[in-house]
Amino acid sequence: MYERELLMIPGPTNVDPRVLRAMCRPPLSHTSPEFASIFKEALNNLKKVFMTEGEVFAVAGSGTLALEMAIANTVEPGDKVLNTVSGFFGQYFVEISKVYGAVPRVLEVPWGKPVKPEQVKEALMKDDYKAVTVTHVETSTGVANPIREIGEVVKKHSDAFYIVDTVCSLGGMEVRVDEWGIDICVSGSQKCLGVPPGLGLIAISGKVLEFLERRKKPVGSWYGSFKNWLPVMRDSTKYFATPAVNMVYALNEALKIVIEEGLENRFRRHHVLAEAFRAAVEALNLKLVAERESAADTVSAIYYPENVEDNQFRNEMKKRGITVASTLGPLKGKGFRVGHMGNVNQNDIFATITAIETTLKHLGFKAELGRGTAAAQEKFLSLAH
Repeated sequence: MYERELLMIPGPTNVDPRVLRAMCRPPLSHTSPEFASIFKEALNNLKKVFMTEGEVFAVAGSGTLALEMAIANTVEPGDKVLNTVSGFFGQYFVEISKVYGAVPRVLEVPWGKPVKPEQVKEALMKDDYKAVTVTHVETSTGVANPIREIGEVVKKHSDAFYIVDTVCSLGGMEVRVDEWGIDICVSGSQKCLGVPPGLGLIAISGKVLEFLERRKKPVGSWYGSFKNWLPVMRDSTKYFATPAVNMVYALNEALKIVIEEGLENRFRRHHVLAEAFRAAVEALNLKLVAERESAADTVSAIYYPENVEDNQFRNEMKKRGITVASTLGPLKGKGFRVGHMGNVNQNDIFATITAIETTLKHLGFKAELGRGTAAAQEKFLSLAH
């Protein structure tokens, strides 16, 4: 039963057998030409996914490490940082900024709503900032913030570093690092890319490299220093710290799958799956946490109907072979989250919707069986071309 469980949480996501097989290869020497060739191929493909000509990093750790590296390398004690917060994970940048001695100014919006470019503009007109941080997809609410438009505001009204968290969007939604003026774009391996947890992924601009050369104080993290890792990313026969060899195998294979599908096709697939799932949610008279126009194509947070208990709902879903996630922070116990990203297909969406319908029916909610799946089918048909 364990091997047949469908993981529909916001990460880790389901891993393709090709990726799992790649991980099973014996480790190579991390400084060997053979491994360097594999690592180089993975990094070159990672540049394609980030849509950048700049430097990219794949470092053993989680997406949270990537967030910390972004702040550690650009912020010095006393620097002002504009942290936009639209949910649980946007707050991570605030806490990390504090750790590195920054003075954070928090621009917070209610959960379920996106950060608006005009709000960022207003904040930038009032003060000077070293960095501006934005979470592209807020995993706790399913909100997609308009990072392209916010980036335009940052570049027009500030010299600040534009730092974007794409942990829950890279490889599933459009992210154009160079074109959108993102100075540091951070992500993780375990979500849209369909790799197991274990790698922090980062793209940085030339502006960041130039700053590191004139930085007044040393970076406050030895392991997380871009300058320490840069020689390794440029030539993997170089040594700084041992990379996660088998995770690099997995990343390389997963990125090949992404490139084979094509980024535009992949974005389209995620959008269609998300629209079908949202149609089912609406047909069942359930409510999304995110405002409909800002709902992400990679994850949805849904409020429970009245008198539905969180653990009971998720346990009943698990009995039906589907694992969904709880909501976080002030929404804890009030809803559930479904990840529809990575290697997810139509059958997975239908299975999840059917499980939601039957679980709600089992728990006494007046759910009309088949109504959600029918709405999803109609949406799939309408978006087929």
